[in-house]
Amino acid sequence: QVRVSRVVSCTCGGASVASCSSGYDMGGDSSWQDQFSDPLRYRVVGSAEEFRNHAPPRVEEVKNDLCTVKLVMMHRPTHEPEREKTGEYPFSWHLADKKRLWELRLQVKFHQPPRGRMFFGVELDKFVPVSGVAKQAQKALVSACKGVVGDCYHSIGDAPDVQGEREAPAFVMPLWAFDHFHVADLGREPPLTADLSGLGFSRAEGVSKYISAMKAVISSFSTDKVYTFSFWGVSRFLDIIKWRVIGGLLPGVKLDFNQLCGSPPVYVTFYELQGADDDEKDKRHLRSRKNEYFRASVWSTLRPPSGDGTQPSVESPVANVGEAGASDYWSSMYGEAGQTYEHPKPADSGAVVGDLLGLDDFAGTTAQQAPVAPLAAQQPPPKAENTDLLGLF
Repeated sequence: QVRVSRVVSCTCGGASVASCSSGYDMGGDSSWQDQFSDPLRYRVVGSAEEFRNHAPPRVEEVKNDLCTVKLVMMHRPTHEPEREKTGEYPFSWHLADKKRLWELRLQVKFHQPPRGRMFFGVELDKFVPVSGVAKQAQKALVSACKGVVGDCYHSIGDAPDVQGEREAPAFVMPLWAFDHFHVADLGREPPLTADLSGLGFSRAEGVSKYISAMKAVISSFSTDKVYTFSFWGVSRFLDIIKWRVIGGLLPGVKLDFNQLCGSPPVYVTFYELQGADDDEKDKRHLRSRKNEYFRASVWSTLRPPSGDGTQPSVESPVANVGEAGASDYWSSMYGEAGQTYEHPKPADSGAVVGDLLGLDDFAGTTAQQAPVAPLAAQQPPPKAENTDLLGLF
């Protein structure tokens, strides 16, 4: 059973919006907030509640028998890029000086701590055949992720003619594929809309150290701790609002999500897998083998699910090679006055990685930095208190 509640929150220590006048979590003045509309939508499976980003932002809370999850989804205004210049969109203080398009934050309190292998990622609800450019994009994305994380699990799913229980198409990763995590005593967890820099552990501090710390956490999950996870690694390639695979994977090509997923929505999932061990012949991630701690459908109102059961339209792949400022969101933002944006290459295996693909901001990068449009004056929110419960930081 899923229960949904709403936690009204801001970035200044968790005060309610009504009593908070800091404006830290917003850009510009407050006059634009009533007109802001975010096309990104998500719904927790088992609930009829439809979530979206608000101005000012708020945290959504979901409870089931296994855990309580608070969540925040940030996304740059790719549908209204002029907002980049004014900072008039939620979390502009956080996203403006970074290359990520979006960031997902989950804060988990376990009611029943998992003891099996944990995975998070995306899955579909039905088999989708892919070919041509879409198949190339799928292979490129899977290959890039496996090259950094290692033991990702990718399955195209079981075709409709497979007898018995069928596996859904999925790309999931171990928990150390999150870009950042933090552990706190119950009641001392940081607000999800806060500045989390300096808290917990980040992949930017070194992959080996990060994975060791995450494995230590996984082996000691408990009900009296709160676990905060952040993910943005592949966001450079996936514009969820516009429902497109963008530059970098297949340079100069924009690809409709629907050519990979068939039709919206896609599902973000966080689960414990029982069975399918190394010594078992059948290693599929079947629904019957999962304890699902969190599962939510995600879509954009710019490419909404079809309400009549028919397949939504699919845009053809668009090649933009040689068209400056047209290949993706970044080049359209920063391709003015002769400036172009070059996607950095994924970090090699010996590099320090700041995110899943080594593509976000971190010290020492040799990639060309995108110029950031000037924002209205604003200060980042106070950093939340750091509680290192592992003695590893």
